[in-house]
Amino acid sequence: MGVGPSTVGHGDGKKGQDKIQQVQPDGIQDKPEATNHSQTLWILIFRGYPRDIQSARVTELCIVFDDNESRNLTIRIKGQHPSFSVEEVWDQPPARTRPHFYRRLAITTVESHSELDMRLRDAIISTHVNNTELDWTCQSWVGDVLTTLQDERIITDEEGDNALNGMVNYIARAPWQ
Repeated sequence: MGVGPSTVGHGDGKKGQDKIQQVQPDGIQDKPEATNHSQTLWILIFRGYPRDIQSARVTELCIVFDDNESRNLTIRIKGQHPSFSVEEVWDQPPARTRPHFYRRLAITTVESHSELDMRLRDAIISTHVNNTELDWTCQSWVGDVLTTLQDERIITDEEGDNALNGMVNYIARAPWQ
């Protein structure tokens, strides 16, 4: 933020006498943590393997930091019923280069003032893993995460609904059986 617009050189005839300058209070402009950072949350969808059917499609979540594709956190469900758990993998290769990649859907971009802001990650990790229902899958987990993010006001209801509908539409493009 620091320095704002100036009237210098705009032909006002005052030769810069009324230059406008905006400065952050208390010297904040000199602190690196005052820099804006972003975290973009994506749903990643992978084709089922060895057979691509709707129930075999895999969904994961990926947070990309500061629009740098190589600086990311993938969060996914691993295991099988009744032993599902959440797994975090840092700095995965871009999703489009990973085996069986099908689509990615943007959910939201969250702005923060610290590169270490883990509010988005923590909300995802804290989402309940359902090891009681037989038909609960990674697709269900993504839906549960979206609800958690809506409840915590990290994403809007519209963003959550759009992401869920988009995910369901892409999964439905696979054969049923």
